[in-house]
Amino acid sequence: MSYLRSSYARLARHRYKLLLASLLLLVLGSGFAPATADPHVFAALLLQNLAVGVLVFAKEKPLLLLLCLLAVVGLEVAAQVWGWSPVRAHTGIAYSVFCFSITLRIFRKVLGAGRVSPELLAATTCGFVLLGMVGTFLFVLIEVVQPGAFAHVPPEPGLVQALNYFSFVTLLTVGYGDIVPLSNVARKATVLLGLLGHFYDLFVVSVIVGKYVGGVVEGVEDDRPAAPDK
Repeated sequence: MSYLRSSYARLARHRYKLLLASLLLLVLGSGFAPATADPHVFAALLLQNLAVGVLVFAKEKPLLLLLCLLAVVGLEVAAQVWGWSPVRAHTGIAYSVFCFSITLRIFRKVLGAGRVSPELLAATTCGFVLLGMVGTFLFVLIEVVQPGAFAHVPPEPGLVQALNYFSFVTLLTVGYGDIVPLSNVARKATVLLGLLGHFYDLFVVSVIVGKYVGGVVEGVEDDRPAAPDK
């Protein structure tokens, strides 16, 4: 038992690095799957990301994260019976709750950290990727409720991946124009995601730069020789 506790303690020290690796696997991993298998591969990667989130925050009794995981499992099982697109939208709602819960933990990590560290940088990167995933499922929900809300979006099984791509292109302000929001709701959602991305960048840069400068100043003051007694 003591070995398990010590192993988990080591795991918890690198929780955001593990979560970041899981998120990158979610975003990039299904790109190597055939188009027909892509929804199922994406669902499996989504579940592994939820499982990693529950695991790395297990010590904090993450009941909400566990409920999100169970909800997504149930919805993905139901997708095999009732069809992919409508259930995918509800899956996105459950996953978005998971993302917001993790993001609150990230904000506490960023604001409470004393100095810039690899774990802090991994946490801030996690926040950005999670924002992109929330945008993905927001766009999927809009497309399911209002078919044709986005131009040049393929039907299932490529819908989720296309809107995942559009979400991150919007966040990164690349804007190739190959996918275009047509409905008013889709356009407003795209503007909202872009504003959130800029706010997150400004927040992260200002906090990290402030902590880095503060750490440098503190180090200089520690190295400064003490004034001689008069």
